[in-house]
Amino acid sequence: MKNFKYFIPAFIWMAIIFIESSMTGDLSSGQSNIIVKFIYSIFSVPLTYQETISFIVRKCAHISEYIVLTLLLFYGLYKNDFTSLSLSCFISFIYACSDETHQLFVGGRAGQIQDVLIDSIGIIIACIIIYFLKKYKLRY
Repeated sequence: MKNFKYFIPAFIWMAIIFIESSMTGDLSSGQSNIIVKFIYSIFSVPLTYQETISFIVRKCAHISEYIVLTLLLFYGLYKNDFTSLSLSCFISFIYACSDETHQLFVGGRAGQIQDVLIDSIGIIIACIIIYFLKKYKLRY
């Protein structure tokens, strides 16, 4: 295992996820709506699709944050072996479960199993990214 300092980015990212999850439902929706309004301004989407686009933006945020978390954990664990990748995925999944559990205690938020599954999509995408990065690196 690498030195502890290589885990600092993952711990900072976990703290960011925790802070974002600690926001009430209204604050969280407000952040999503900033991006939704930006999308409207670029693509001139009818207002009737606001709820759908807001849903997509929120779920893409879930996927993105767990892609980053898994990559950062792999960076901290990296030994160029399957165990590091497996452990990175496992820790990310457990963190996703704990994050949704945490949201059960935040006003206007709800911990949902579907969000853990969506977070898992991000974890899987990170595994694919790692696979291709390792494959590309081995060629050159």
